[in-house]
Amino acid sequence: MGRWTAERWAAASGIAFAVVLLVASLLPGSPKKYNASAASIASYLHDKHKEILIGGVLQGIALVLFLWFIASFAGTFREAGQGRLATIVYGAGVATVAIAAIGDGTMVALARISYWVDPNTVRALYGIDSFFYGRLFWTLTALAVATTLAVRRSRVLPEWYGWLSAGGSVVFLIGALSEKTKGFFSPGGAMEFIAFLVFLAWVLVSSVLLVQRTADAPMSAPATSPM
Repeated sequence: MGRWTAERWAAASGIAFAVVLLVASLLPGSPKKYNASAASIASYLHDKHKEILIGGVLQGIALVLFLWFIASFAGTFREAGQGRLATIVYGAGVATVAIAAIGDGTMVALARISYWVDPNTVRALYGIDSFFYGRLFWTLTALAVATTLAVRRSRVLPEWYGWLSAGGSVVFLIGALSEKTKGFFSPGGAMEFIAFLVFLAWVLVSSVLLVQRTADAPMSAPATSPM
């Protein structure tokens, strides 16, 4: 199995991210739709107040883990000579974290202020937050497309993984385009939830492959410095 170096722990942070984020997302239960009634949204925020706050803490931890992972992930492609694509991978990852942090912070704030702010104001902010979360799938599309190209050009990860990333980019793009008023393709609808699960699975697979690669690296590394 090899020794668990700092590089290997960094590669494994994607696995921890996927687990923590899944727990954080499931904790508050099924959220209300963005266009639900003001009373319904207020009731949800009150009933799930504690769960939303705990979920917010877990989501913060998940964001730190994802940053750690994306730095290691992008670095793999940079070391393989794919500087531009590595920059896109890292930039898209950071943009994803920024959007998620604002969205998570807004939801935690709503759980706090919903007790004394006008319900219609809370409803409006809740709806905006739902659309804001949808922006995540645009940055994830950029992340998956850049990964697909980097894998095909560098061959540092298996070819099948490149195809998996290409499929993920299609799913993320469909999630990004899901802005119908209601139904499967609405903000917070089933399509976005599917895209979210695909994202978690993609990060999990990516992290496992990266862990395997870092475990094999010492055995295949040259004895002398390339400099």
